[in-house]
Amino acid sequence: MVEKRWIVAGAALLFLAVAVGGGYVLFQRLPGGTPPAEFPLNQAAADMGGTPHEVGTASISSVMVLDATVRRAPGEDVTAREGGTVTRVWVSDGDPVDNGAPILTLAVPGGPAPEGDGAAPGTREVILYSPDAGVVSGMGDLWTGDTVEPGTAVAEVAQEEFRAVASVPPNDLYRFVEDPEDITLRIEQGPADVTCTFLSLGSAPVGASEATGDGGGEAGAELVCRVPADVEVFEGVRGELSVAAAEVSGVVAVPVTAVRGGGGEGEVMVVAGDGGHEPREVSLGVTDGSMIEVTEGLSVGESVLDPVPLDPRFDVPGAYDPAEGFRDLDPETVFEEEG
Repeated sequence: MVEKRWIVAGAALLFLAVAVGGGYVLFQRLPGGTPPAEFPLNQAAADMGGTPHEVGTASISSVMVLDATVRRAPGEDVTAREGGTVTRVWVSDGDPVDNGAPILTLAVPGGPAPEGDGAAPGTREVILYSPDAGVVSGMGDLWTGDTVEPGTAVAEVAQEEFRAVASVPPNDLYRFVEDPEDITLRIEQGPADVTCTFLSLGSAPVGASEATGDGGGEAGAELVCRVPADVEVFEGVRGELSVAAAEVSGVVAVPVTAVRGGGGEGEVMVVAGDGGHEPREVSLGVTDGSMIEVTEGLSVGESVLDPVPLDPRFDVPGAYDPAEGFRDLDPETVFEEEG
């Protein structure tokens, strides 16, 4: 076996000390010492590694481009609430039907009993009707004489309507402040770009990533919009959705790199007049990935550090434990790996 050794010398600790400013000891080495829980107040901004950025106003448009697949709108089931025997099949798969058109006739138990001792229970006729206008599917090879169990969906009726479906990565859900109103559909090798009417943004069903063809693992949600009826599309064609998740103008805004956090709440480092700084919690709004709206906590004319100093609990791999706090790093520590 070959033994490999990496020796982390005092240079590693020296780098950490420089990153957070001279004189600020990240890990207290004295017995019984307690590491600081947050950045020290009134430390010079230059020592923190960021540059003061004056807070101003901006217009922000949060736009995402998502891979999409065209799907036929889901239909409504024709369900046999009572079990029985098929006595007549009125339509076949692919047939267009009007709302209320007959689909299937069943003979179900419960009719008047025939006269005579020992006669079998009677039956009554039940007709199943279409719940909507559309095209029939799901009948399969169902035919006269077949038995249908209670609660069975014997057919589906779907309108000639198509929808574009896109998977939204879980972390991008933070960008939706409200339901999007501006969605544009582009179809590969298809008609010109068209407006796609928003229908829903909800939890994605199992296998949604495969259904929409993004291949990127589990989807956080599915965004669905209606394709205009006069646009020629087909089941399964691929395209893209340009989605304006939110748009604001004239709002207080800072670079996203000046904020620690981003899911509605965050923290910035405000620069004081004497060059010191202090952390401040802020409420956040729309972001385009470059700038982010600050709805509460900052005023135009104030200054914040950009980039915001990283949290040392995450900025020092292996040096922080949620239960034990900061772990002491020995400059003579030797890490060994045998292979």
